[in-house]
Amino acid sequence: NVHSSASIKVSAQKNGLKTKKNMRKIITILLIGILAVGSGMPAEATQKKVNSAAVTALVNEYHMEEGFTTVSVGSFGLGMIKALARMSAQTEEERQAIALMDKLNKVLVIEYNDASQEVRESFGRKVNTLFDGAEKIIEIKEDGSTVNIYGTFADDGDSIDDLIMFIPEDCTMICLFGSISSQKVADLIEMANE
Repeated sequence: NVHSSASIKVSAQKNGLKTKKNMRKIITILLIGILAVGSGMPAEATQKKVNSAAVTALVNEYHMEEGFTTVSVGSFGLGMIKALARMSAQTEEERQAIALMDKLNKVLVIEYNDASQEVRESFGRKVNTLFDGAEKIIEIKEDGSTVNIYGTFADDGDSIDDLIMFIPEDCTMICLFGSISSQKVADLIEMANE
């Protein structure tokens, strides 16, 4: 029994490494896709920007529902996190990752998987209505799950404003309000692939 529990632990650790490698691969592909789609391309006039105030208002409408979890970090909290991260950053890759947050002014994470079916469906419908016609940067479908990424490229293509990742099947939404430099993302990808 000791041997079998040790092999289960080793197997779980190996699976954890595979998962981390897969996540890193997925994130790298995702970021490359975002850069490829938006590099040097201004937002089309027919597509609307995602309104961060409307997203925040929608989340505030549901945040008191049972099973609806939100984490909101404003500019002051982000400033503290960035300062602490800069102090502890040891590699250039870590410093580049922190630099991605320079022009973010709010991070909002929503998870509502434990909410009632009615609340999940209602919130999902309202999110879809809110994003209807918004600029979808990329959509990834894998293993029955869809990741929709919305945002707006600046006219010069040098940055992405208000990046929102919505994963309806996982009942998760991650909002990065502010601006993310396309060049800093490219630098981070290049360093990660070295």
